[in-house]
Amino acid sequence: MKGLFCFDGPMYKDVNGVYCNTTITSEMFKRYFHVVDELVVVIRTLNLDITYEEAKMKKVELENMTFVEIGNLNSPKGFLFERNKYKKIIETCVKESDLIFARMPSIISDMTLDIAKKYKKKYLVEVGGCAWDAYWNHSWIGKVVAPYMYFNEKRHIKDADFSIYVTKRWLQSRYPSRGIQATASNVYLKNVKKNVLEKRIEKIKQKKEETFVIGTTAAINVKYKGQQYVIQAISNLNNKGYNFRYELVGGGEEKYLKKVASNFNVENNIQFKGLMLQEDVMDWLESIDMYIQPSKQEGLPRALVEALSMACPAMGSTTAGIPELLQRENIFSNGSVDEIEEILIKYHNSKDMLINNAKLNYEKSKEFQLEKLNDSRNKIYEQYKEVLLKEKSVVFENQGGAKKYGENIK
Repeated sequence: MKGLFCFDGPMYKDVNGVYCNTTITSEMFKRYFHVVDELVVVIRTLNLDITYEEAKMKKVELENMTFVEIGNLNSPKGFLFERNKYKKIIETCVKESDLIFARMPSIISDMTLDIAKKYKKKYLVEVGGCAWDAYWNHSWIGKVVAPYMYFNEKRHIKDADFSIYVTKRWLQSRYPSRGIQATASNVYLKNVKKNVLEKRIEKIKQKKEETFVIGTTAAINVKYKGQQYVIQAISNLNNKGYNFRYELVGGGEEKYLKKVASNFNVENNIQFKGLMLQEDVMDWLESIDMYIQPSKQEGLPRALVEALSMACPAMGSTTAGIPELLQRENIFSNGSVDEIEEILIKYHNSKDMLINNAKLNYEKSKEFQLEKLNDSRNKIYEQYKEVLLKEKSVVFENQGGAKKYGENIK
């Protein structure tokens, strides 16, 4: 069985030609080999001028997996002038594939699924976010493209034979599907450490009146991640006599957020930690007092789930699947600086609230252990493969081949 995975990514290729990433990893790709023998990955690829180790990324390398590099179709040049070139490449990949896995939203996935429909091939979509939110909150060009991308995501998911959503409710309500459905987050939590909660409670109890550290893991060069609202909130709070520090983990150009920090006179209270490997992120989460997810666009944020698994007190915006992860009192309206301040003050002033929140978050994270999510994914993968094998068997029989179901079918 030959599988095809498509997504905008991006995937990175280092100076030595090694494919690498922080979230799209070998561990992620292994899931597809539950039902395929080889996998072709059609993905937007960007070149690095350093090694993957220097970039703090993980090497992506599995047997029987090949990459098909696609240019940046999210740029005006790529969208208007390079689509036809890449469409021919994608069409070849679709024709040669048995199982098609399309992660959305994604321009590459949209192109792939249009071709899949042309050849009457069944496909599975992985619904990881909302195209409207992703593009509308990105830039003025994004606002122009948002309706087009929203319509494409809507129709492809509606027509999908199989769909996996990262949320339990939110994305399903906005992008319903007529096919077989499952829920499985893209988070990869292995067994949650047993002593994490005890360590967190002890940390909270021992904390003295000093700096209260909050943190966010997200790209720092896109405004829709919302860090600017947190910076403004801690500026207001520090002016009232509090002492908050905000630590930001994630890649991208720091210029915009540094300017925001300067405008609100909190440059010394903002720390840019850069990209981190997952194991380093987990250590960092242990060090902060509270995690905040202020995004204006998300699916179900992996970073927030990781924070919960470290029994980290947490708060987040009303965006997408975030409210599915947190208690109502820890959710603030998208972009509301006042509400961020209110929640921070409550937790700053109450160790009991911090401890209770840590306990609830730790229990919630158990829903996202890798073994449980893999079970959910594997069931729908197996259904997909079984349907395809049955179709092949029928074709084979009609051509005078083996009569036994599935005989000699790879």
